[in-house]
Amino acid sequence: MSEQNVFDFHSLKHIDRLTELVGGLDECKHLGFIFVDEKGIQSISMAGMGYLLYVIARDVTTLAEAFAAGRIAAFEEIELQK
Repeated sequence: MSEQNVFDFHSLKHIDRLTELVGGLDECKHLGFIFVDEKGIQSISMAGMGYLLYVIARDVTTLAEAFAAGRIAAFEEIELQK
């Protein structure tokens, strides 16, 4: 049986953007940006959505900026839980 690429309709736009940015579907899977459920349906993972929101949307271009964005996101999450 050959492997088919079946995608969640609601994730397709985000998956297309991720594959364009990181160099293909295989690399997205390797990074954990794509989640494959027990039926083989692929959707964007929380890591993939986080990458789009906290790295791409904030125009992060360096490793230091990525760490800073992660710290800020964690701090904001802690504040929301108070």
